[in-house]
Amino acid sequence: MMNWHKARLAGLVATVLMAACSGCGDEDGETPDDEDPTEQTDRPGFANSDKEPEGLPFNLPAGIELTDPIKGFNPFDPDGSCKREEDEKALAPRGSGDLIRLCMEFRNTTNGPINIELPPGLIFVSSSQKVQHGMLVQGLTIEVPSDQYMVAPIKGYCLNDTRSGNAPTDLFKKGPVTQYSDFKELFALLASKQLPVTGGAVAQIQSIVWNLTHEKALTQAERDFIAALPNK
Repeated sequence: MMNWHKARLAGLVATVLMAACSGCGDEDGETPDDEDPTEQTDRPGFANSDKEPEGLPFNLPAGIELTDPIKGFNPFDPDGSCKREEDEKALAPRGSGDLIRLCMEFRNTTNGPINIELPPGLIFVSSSQKVQHGMLVQGLTIEVPSDQYMVAPIKGYCLNDTRSGNAPTDLFKKGPVTQYSDFKELFALLASKQLPVTGGAVAQIQSIVWNLTHEKALTQAERDFIAALPNK
């Protein structure tokens, strides 16, 4: 059986090291002597913190129910792992990121379609402290048809660089929306950009997110990278 946790995290870390490692240490590429990778962050649920993530509560629109817990999906077989049995095929994954892959099953209990606005900064809380929490870095709009279920495959970014990427069997719950000012600045910079689904640019964005979880300010190189991303 494939070890999803190790395979997906190892693959992305290798890409990050090739695409973005120049921003991970000092100007010579070395980690500063006074930097302790095991030191607990002051941000609950971020980096190597084992506390519950904090932020503003996020409530779904009236008439919308979300199946709990939220399960993962197989990125190589979303049609088979992220749909209801009666669905002919799965919807295309939404969002950007390689390490968070979730199947959000919504139910619309009304007789009219409802738009769900998932905001940037929305956190998905892992049920295991060995598996990363996830976050959206860009808002998503999902329309759920009237009086039915809909399964939406969602991709996002990892908040814990010391934990494993999620497997299809890992469980999550809807968490809060982060309010840290540096993350809000990142979301504002990314809001008008066409984010990639996968690849080297995703690895670079993941590296930026990891840096922010460790309370490292955005660098000029990171700002230049974001500015160069294509607009929507």
